[in-house]
Amino acid sequence: MTKISFLGAGSTVFAKNLMGDILSYPELQDATISLFDIDPARLR
Repeated sequence: MTKISFLGAGSTVFAKNLMGDILSYPELQDATISLFDIDPARLR
């Protein structure tokens, strides 16, 4: 199982673009993606 963690993932444009890129690879479509940021409100 592949697990990908992003630290400082509160930047919505960056996180959205990066996750779109990751999910475009069939090998990573079943990966677990975890987002972390020091400001929990930014992850909503």
